[in-house]
Amino acid sequence: MRKSRIAASFVGVVVFAAAVVSAGSGGTTLDPGVTAKQITIGGTFPLTGPAALYAVIPQAEQAYFDYVNDHGGVNGRKINFLIKDDAYDPSKTVPLTQELVQQDHIFADFGSLGTADNLAIRSYLNKQKVPHVLLATGDSYWGAQYKQYPWTIGWQPDYPGEAKIYGKFIQAKVPQAKIGVLYQNDAYGQNYLAGLKAGLGASGLSKIVSTQPYDVTAPNVTQQMLALMASGANTFFDFATPTASIQALATAAAIGWHPQAVFVNSVSASSTFMKLAAANGASIDGAISTGYTVDASVASESNLAGVTLGKAILAKYAPSLDPTNELTYYGLGAAWTMVYALKNAGATPTRASLMTALTNMTKVVNPFLLPGITMNTTPTDRFPIEQEILVKWSGGATGTWTPFGHLFGKAT
Repeated sequence: MRKSRIAASFVGVVVFAAAVVSAGSGGTTLDPGVTAKQITIGGTFPLTGPAALYAVIPQAEQAYFDYVNDHGGVNGRKINFLIKDDAYDPSKTVPLTQELVQQDHIFADFGSLGTADNLAIRSYLNKQKVPHVLLATGDSYWGAQYKQYPWTIGWQPDYPGEAKIYGKFIQAKVPQAKIGVLYQNDAYGQNYLAGLKAGLGASGLSKIVSTQPYDVTAPNVTQQMLALMASGANTFFDFATPTASIQALATAAAIGWHPQAVFVNSVSASSTFMKLAAANGASIDGAISTGYTVDASVASESNLAGVTLGKAILAKYAPSLDPTNELTYYGLGAAWTMVYALKNAGATPTRASLMTALTNMTKVVNPFLLPGITMNTTPTDRFPIEQEILVKWSGGATGTWTPFGHLFGKAT
């Protein structure tokens, strides 16, 4: 009799708890991470380690979510953003992501940074049907392999597409180029190198005289830069993450190598990083990169609505961040996109409705993107941003990027 009473009591508690959950959600079973008043998302980022200069991205994203929360949240729910430090090490990314899913019960993995890191968790998140969205990496996999990984989508322009722009520019404007390439020895660097070759085309491949890979954990890239100088290259392509990129630009000057043309991939082309390179002796005037987010350091963009809004948000919610560091606007832009998708995922969002919102964007104007660039996706076209513009550096250690030419990429 006593056992049956205990069992009956236990069943009663379970039924009561289930009734409370049902009542609190209007009789609807909510997806993990969603309550009546909150949506929990999370991601992995290099707050420490060789790519720690990217830490400003999640900090800017947190600032934007704080701003949104102070203005009512998303459809009445506040965003709870969990940031895990994986130090740019995929062996740490995996258990931290499992922790986010299994212990923190996130609704979606948002903005996780790094190519190798995201490749390490993509299968797991897709098997769990957890949205793996707006990744902070431009490798082409996130869009091209959507059939195999339907819960994954990137955000920024893809690396091969960016590098193709450089290759075509070389063919048109620098016919005498002898190209030396420094690239990170992983999928990130290999994507860039492949894109450059595609842009050069068969007739331009002979312009590449040396390619030098480096490991992200290496203390410096001195030997690679010496090899590039010895090759006779007069055009330098920097396909490195920020720390190695700064080292490479400074080392070139230190060893007396002065290429006629220098190209810096967009992920390392922040004004902050360029100024650090110049402060360490690099000759950076005339360097070329690409841009797609607004840049508070560019005079012609200083009065854009996105710059004004970004400065106001950073001043209140992240005053330690430098508003002239383009990576802050990258973070603001990615967070804006997440909020847009959540708003369009329905009054009671589900993981499936979030993916529907992200894969059905048509000419969406994000205030943190350059004028003329819109976000567009379909269920079979998962490259949200496919336009960017060439930019050139001038002014040395106190300089800035200046856009030139026209928008490249897919017209909208």
